[in-house]
Amino acid sequence: MGKGGSCEREVAAMLSLWWTEGKRDDVFYRSHASGARFTQRRKSGKDTINQSGDITCTDPEGQSFIDVFSIEIKSGYSGRKKIKDDNGKLISTEMIRWDVLDFIDSKQKEPTIQQFWNQAVNDADKSNKVPLLIFRRNGRTLCIAMQRVLSPTLIEFFNVPSVQILYTNELAIMSLKDFFEWIPNIRSILPVISTAPIPPISDALKFIKEESSMAAKTSPKKKEEPKKGPKKTPKKK
Repeated sequence: MGKGGSCEREVAAMLSLWWTEGKRDDVFYRSHASGARFTQRRKSGKDTINQSGDITCTDPEGQSFIDVFSIEIKSGYSGRKKIKDDNGKLISTEMIRWDVLDFIDSKQKEPTIQQFWNQAVNDADKSNKVPLLIFRRNGRTLCIAMQRVLSPTLIEFFNVPSVQILYTNELAIMSLKDFFEWIPNIRSILPVISTAPIPPISDALKFIKEESSMAAKTSPKKKEEPKKGPKKTPKKK
């Protein structure tokens, strides 16, 4: 069972502080029943303003952000493996964390993180917004996942980040703390994100490769010390 409620409140406060540059922690809060009311009313053809996803705004100051992004929050969801002795007696249990590497080696038909992302995309599509997934595995820090094809737009405005980003075919994943540091103020590009068509993945990958190559060329290089040849032995007179 995911520990969603407390994590949603924590993320809402963090988003509020980021959005207001440290001035307020109450601009965003968890949506009614974590978006369940929006889903139920949607089934009957009714809309519910600002209630899609897990996070909504409680102040008009955050409206422009919520108008663009639908945010899904996931926390926990680890399984447990039973450890038995040679006689089959249970001696302990071991926590099994889901992992991004599940995309490669999981025996699941659909890895846990893919299920989370599919839910984020499904909710975003219903409200015509851009999906964001913020998650935390047990005992780990908060991370954010977004469409990989958003990277060119973010890099164009905020340059190539100096933080670690993990890319899959579909996603760009990074620490939420690093995301906040990389993009201290996203307000200026919200109109671009909400109206610009998402480029094909091939174009996005080409852009990222070119930007990374350019950053490597412009970074200061260490001066190479002149190579020293073998010492010459003075000739005896």
